[in-house]
Amino acid sequence: MKKSILLIGIMFGLLSACSTNKIKDQVEVIGNSLGDIQIKDLRSMQVNGLLMAQGTFHNTGDKPVNGYYRCKFLDAMNFQVGENQVWQLITVYPNQDDSFRCQATDTNSVNFKIEFSNNAENVTIYH
Repeated sequence: MKKSILLIGIMFGLLSACSTNKIKDQVEVIGNSLGDIQIKDLRSMQVNGLLMAQGTFHNTGDKPVNGYYRCKFLDAMNFQVGENQVWQLITVYPNQDDSFRCQATDTNSVNFKIEFSNNAENVTIYH
């Protein structure tokens, strides 16, 4: 009985590690760190032949956090497809979630990355 519980615990830990690594591979932090922001629930799907990416930002801190994000779409060889998207400002309040969604502009897109910066010094913002 104890062996089966231990085995289930190990399998759960391995599955959790795999899913965490997948998210880390798809997030590119511009600057120091994400701070109190976590990115979770990353997923994608094809809509009319174009890749759509979506996910959730979560603030684990006790103060509102401003940040900037954009999606980068990649082809099968992990090269960027299309132009850089415009940085989007996001404010995530304490213990709250804020969802995002991006859509590729090229049918060659098969994967994506989320670029995130916790301050405006690292991004170029167009008004």
